[in-house]
Amino acid sequence: MARDLGINAMTFGRYRTLLEALFIVKRIPPWYRNIGKRLVKSPKMYFLDTPLMCHILGIEISTAAKENPSLFGKVCENFIASELLKQLTLFDDISLYHFRTQSQEEVDFVLERRDGAMIGIEVKCGESVNNDHFKGLKVLQASAGDQFRGGFVFYGGDHVLPFGKDLWAVPISILWS
Repeated sequence: MARDLGINAMTFGRYRTLLEALFIVKRIPPWYRNIGKRLVKSPKMYFLDTPLMCHILGIEISTAAKENPSLFGKVCENFIASELLKQLTLFDDISLYHFRTQSQEEVDFVLERRDGAMIGIEVKCGESVNNDHFKGLKVLQASAGDQFRGGFVFYGGDHVLPFGKDLWAVPISILWS
């Protein structure tokens, strides 16, 4: 990120620390069980205030889905991250992670209890969902083994849909139900 912003890494690190201390951004660490596996072990950073992020980026949220769908997907993922972080304050034994392999299979969010039980959440803001949206969850399911309790694709539709053993598509609105 420092390179993308055109500043040195030390300066970026100080800015990131300040933004975290002010509760503007939050880093989510990677999930992995075996340190030797070829996984991406860099944290992902999210804005805790999605409307502020949209303002900084000059995005009009009401038109973003049509004008720039890929950017809208990132905004949607950021929103889900901020909502999960809020809801997880109710639990002291659940941690939030993300998962990505070197071959770019990823799961946006992994929620893991202290006992190792975990679920994966992938975010797709479209109104439909298909088997391809579950690729990363299936890789996570295989990596976690018996500790995997379920995988969910949050999507913009209205119905809960099964997509295999312990895999479901669920409406984003489930976060408020």
